[in-house]
Amino acid sequence: MKKILFLNLVLFLPFLIFSQEVVKKADSVKAGGLYLDVSGGVSIPMGYFARDDVKFGGSGFATPGFQIQVNLDWTGKSNSGIGFQYIFQRNPLKSSVRNDTLSGMSEAVGTGSWTNHYLMAGLVFLHFIDNVYVEGKAFIGVVLSSSPLFNTVDPVYRTPSTNTGIGPAYSAQFGVGYRISPKVTIKASVEYILGNPMIHHQYGAQQALDTITGTLVYSAPITVETKRTVSAFLVKAGVVIKLSK
Repeated sequence: MKKILFLNLVLFLPFLIFSQEVVKKADSVKAGGLYLDVSGGVSIPMGYFARDDVKFGGSGFATPGFQIQVNLDWTGKSNSGIGFQYIFQRNPLKSSVRNDTLSGMSEAVGTGSWTNHYLMAGLVFLHFIDNVYVEGKAFIGVVLSSSPLFNTVDPVYRTPSTNTGIGPAYSAQFGVGYRISPKVTIKASVEYILGNPMIHHQYGAQQALDTITGTLVYSAPITVETKRTVSAFLVKAGVVIKLSK
């Protein structure tokens, strides 16, 4: 009987050791942490953002550009958690509209770019399958935008003003990668991002002397509001660094 018991222990010992190693490996994979994610790539305008119809008030006239982003993500043992994201995005304007004067503007569009800053927070899912890395993220936040389409001109003195649009922003992204060391993972990802920046510029009642006629020119108070939709498909490559053990 003792020999049979001993034989069973000998036979099952490798299985028990293997099971323990699998559990330890699974625990190490599931264990979350704090991750720094830095990436950059191409910003491809979509929808109204890329539209070039000068008769349509929502056209953004954007062409492909670039973007860089920094993420700080934390996950628990369930591989899900929260994240914070900053994105810098720049998309040049179409050269075909530089001499056009759009509805509501008193000056030609000229040359320039869309320059957008996104500050967002949301939910993240980061998972390692052996050395293969998979991520999914959904964020909400705010976008700060500058563009020649947001420029205004003083109705009396004709001095131009550059304005910064502000509005809500949303994004969803998916990525895959490969862990090259316990701390470093390289990845590729795609992201759809959407923002609705708006300017609200007020000019008070003014009067100025017309140097030609010598008469006073009076301007009633006016408010200039311009809203645009900024949407783009981002194709990125980057690196994920695990900051915690």
